[in-house]
Amino acid sequence: MELIRQQKLVVQLCTDHALLEEFLAAPAQVTTREGLTVGAESLAKLNPGQLRQFARLLRMRRLGEAGTALPLTRRALGHRFAELFTAYALQNPPPGKRLGQDAIAFVNYLLQSNPTKPLNPVWLMSLASYEAARVEVEWLGQRKLLVRKFPHALRRLLTAFEADGVPKGDFSGWTLAVWCSSSSGRQPRHWLW
Repeated sequence: MELIRQQKLVVQLCTDHALLEEFLAAPAQVTTREGLTVGAESLAKLNPGQLRQFARLLRMRRLGEAGTALPLTRRALGHRFAELFTAYALQNPPPGKRLGQDAIAFVNYLLQSNPTKPLNPVWLMSLASYEAARVEVEWLGQRKLLVRKFPHALRRLLTAFEADGVPKGDFSGWTLAVWCSSSSGRQPRHWLW
């Protein structure tokens, strides 16, 4: 039982930046709070540099998975995608174990936060929200029917992405997106109006 608690704590240290910093400042207090007795001394001897490096590697893996789930958002943001995701990951441990949950949580973070540099282009949050909704339906299979309204012309935007790379313009207009899944084994159907 003690070994399982030790392993869980090491995982938490590598995914929760605040807990890692607290542990490095006062390892005995953290291990006691987590209910460890026998292994507390061995955990206190962990090399801080190696813990930080492993935590960075896990953040990079999370970044790669989020970029795979949100490819157009990543392309539109360019190098800012990695900067914003790193800021998000330092504040937020992974929200779950399923691939895609981190990407959805990252988009929610972008919607709720006020980055120091405004997110441009103006349609970026519509695109990110659209991709997060797609991940929710196609990757996580959490919903049979999902309907979302977006304040930009996503059909034109997606077509421009295919043709030009990162499109220019404001893509004003409204879009209604619908995903419908009939069974768990089939790819959901998708419509844009």
